[in-house]
Amino acid sequence: MYYTFSEIIFRMGIFTVSPVQFPAKVPSSYLSVGPLIFFVAFLPALTCYFCIGSTLILQRDIISNYSLSNCPHVKSALPPISYSIGVWEPQKFVWIIALMLHLPSRLLFTMTIPQIYLPGLGQYILYTSGTIEALGLICVSVFNVDSIIGFHAHAGFFVIWWAAAMVSMGIIIHLQRLIGHNHSSSYVLRMWRLKIGIMATFFAASAGCSIFYPISQNYCSVTAFTIFCLCEYSVVGLNAAYWGVYLSEFGRLYDGFEITAVKLDKSTSDEPGTRPKSQSGSQILEISR
Repeated sequence: MYYTFSEIIFRMGIFTVSPVQFPAKVPSSYLSVGPLIFFVAFLPALTCYFCIGSTLILQRDIISNYSLSNCPHVKSALPPISYSIGVWEPQKFVWIIALMLHLPSRLLFTMTIPQIYLPGLGQYILYTSGTIEALGLICVSVFNVDSIIGFHAHAGFFVIWWAAAMVSMGIIIHLQRLIGHNHSSSYVLRMWRLKIGIMATFFAASAGCSIFYPISQNYCSVTAFTIFCLCEYSVVGLNAAYWGVYLSEFGRLYDGFEITAVKLDKSTSDEPGTRPKSQSGSQILEISR
């Protein structure tokens, strides 16, 4: 007896669909904190340093032809970050890929971390500054120094990112002091003091960028431009270090994020995934301890 191909597939049970009640279960997923911390805190900085290092090692011709904007006869031995991640290729594409991996995790933490603190002005400031910091990084990357809106707009977006980062750092330190969290253990106290030190160094390095860049352009000073580049590299690393310290503390308290769909019109049900009527809105994200 011979069977057709479709009959063989049918008899083997391939593509057989069994009827089940819809929905079979509440759709949900679990995101571990560890990988998210890497994507938020360290991936942008590591990618930035990779782009700089690969340019220095593999593209010496680019560096040898790079000169200061206002001093075309003055060459620089160090590439600025803006060109390394925003103009030169293939570094530009590596940075864009890293940014695409970074932003979803960053937005997730931006939405949830302020909920650790009691509702109030501090929580609102932290949420706002974190959102602006993420948007500022996007604008700095998209509107690079060679974009249609020019260098000054790129510099303006960098200032926005820097200011938002400073506010985020400061408000976290202030809120931890305000609620007494910094004295909850010796470890937390050390980390709180470390965050203060990183923030102060971040501010000093940022001040160095704003001082030495105009000096390098006005006086055609290679030394001033080199110091500017080193300060710029430091700003990136210090920002990553701050968020790495703070999110590591977060990881000591929470295992991950549980994202669950919330059913509609099930206010009286005790099923998983339903929301009581007294809780308005549609929150779908919970922090799992």
